[in-house]
Amino acid sequence: MSDGERMNFCLSDLVPPLRWSDAARITALADRPGLPDAWWRTLPLHRVLAVLDAEALGDLLTELAVDHWPAAAVGDVLPALHVLDPDDADDPQVAIALDRAGSWPGLLALSGRELADQPFIRARPVLTALFSAVFLRMSPEGARQVSPPIPAPISVPVEDPPDEQAAVEEDPDIPELIDAAFGDLDDQTWMVAQNRVFAGEPSDPEQLARLLAVPPDVIHDLDAALRDRLSRWLALPEAKPYNEHLAWLTDTFGVAVPEQRFVTAAEWHERELRSLELPAWRFVLATLPGYRLSGDWIVAGDIEELRERTRSLIASAERPPTVPQALEMIGSLGVRPDVARQWLESVPQLRAQKASQVDPDRQQDRQPGGQQGGQQGGQQGGQQGGLKDVALTRRCFRQPDGRWWLRVDVSGDHLHGGEVPLPSGFAAYVHLAPGEDRTVRSAAGEVGLSWHARPVLGSLQRILGEVSAEEGSHIFLTLSEEGMLRVRHLPAANGGDQTSRALRLVGYTAPSGTAEQAARVIAARVGLTAPAGRPELLARLRERGDRDLLTLLG
Repeated sequence: MSDGERMNFCLSDLVPPLRWSDAARITALADRPGLPDAWWRTLPLHRVLAVLDAEALGDLLTELAVDHWPAAAVGDVLPALHVLDPDDADDPQVAIALDRAGSWPGLLALSGRELADQPFIRARPVLTALFSAVFLRMSPEGARQVSPPIPAPISVPVEDPPDEQAAVEEDPDIPELIDAAFGDLDDQTWMVAQNRVFAGEPSDPEQLARLLAVPPDVIHDLDAALRDRLSRWLALPEAKPYNEHLAWLTDTFGVAVPEQRFVTAAEWHERELRSLELPAWRFVLATLPGYRLSGDWIVAGDIEELRERTRSLIASAERPPTVPQALEMIGSLGVRPDVARQWLESVPQLRAQKASQVDPDRQQDRQPGGQQGGQQGGQQGGQQGGLKDVALTRRCFRQPDGRWWLRVDVSGDHLHGGEVPLPSGFAAYVHLAPGEDRTVRSAAGEVGLSWHARPVLGSLQRILGEVSAEEGSHIFLTLSEEGMLRVRHLPAANGGDQTSRALRLVGYTAPSGTAEQAARVIAARVGLTAPAGRPELLARLRERGDRDLLTLLG
């Protein structure tokens, strides 16, 4: 039985915009041979898929998303995408879009309009591939191709004979302990375990409720009950070997460990738990008190707080420390020596500081004139905004994918191959250090990055040509975690009120709504945390030097 047959829901249960819209007036839904009137809210999905196959239904939903809901995020059009394995959407166009978005959640946060604005991305094929992958998973055809996502209950193993039991106690198989404890989950609890309790990025309860066709309160209750069951299991005597493993991890890794090192810390971490159909390390992380995954690091507490403590510790030293001294210093924060250098390199601004502050001898060797050259470099850095946080850097905005993007207002010089100056705060964010030269990959070939007299990005002439950029239009730039230059183009605004123009300057292209809503969007994109009022927003813009936004917002 497919997922669609098991859950007995219709298309409007899966696609919230169908409930927001006057679907009866959407001509693409009407007059579908073999389907009754209002089929999208009356006919169970498995019966729809018997008439329209997964690809045809995906193509139909793409048409609706592009033509009727262009400002809706892809993940809001079809929330089931949040619980889809990205490998199920194995399509070249999706791969390109995923690379540009940087992550699966980042891709699902983009609207159809934003996808269409991305260079080198064909929005309709991407959407069709994504939507079709979900419907294939729910169709009878998909059920024959892939095993159902909800496993049959696994019985608790029969107790071993005394001699074998003693061997197990000496060298316990921890995955077996976990499977024995959680092998009897019902279908709904198993889905909550997969998509919330042990998920890297937990699904929203409302979205999961729509997928399971239950009220959101049911999801909250299942979540709470499973977490309570987990706590009770950890307190049992049979969980002692597992608790000893958690204590060993905490002692070994301190406050921060790269994700890959955590994954390979024990042989069984990479084994799949049969009861939950997820890698064991995911279960371990969920039960490690206070730790969570942030990017490529697993950190005790908040990663930004630890980064700020690291920056403050280095900056507060009486004299700029050498790299070995800095590595020793951060041991006081609980960072273990074997990952200290890697941690320093992961902290924004510190890579630039290592060239200009942390290792002054190397900086003097690189700049003629010794100490005098170093002072000039420091003054120049101050004139360019220094090594301040990217949130305080003019024209830098946090986008829905979680990364900071720099807006470049296209000039005639850019169109003719001129370099693109970078604010030093953004240069530090992308780990470019003073005196450094390197190249980065882009969809249009390699582009140079350098920081000598000032940080600059090499010619973007080819990219600008391919996206048909014109003088006065905007491009937004960032580097992905893999070091890929990502570029998004926005044509110059033609008319529109001041609020809409201000939103466009921060990369937001959906309808503007009220002035208060626009202010909240802009506040979030310049790094202010809610609740931030208009006075705080204007103060932040003045601090950053965003005079164009200040003019538009009055």
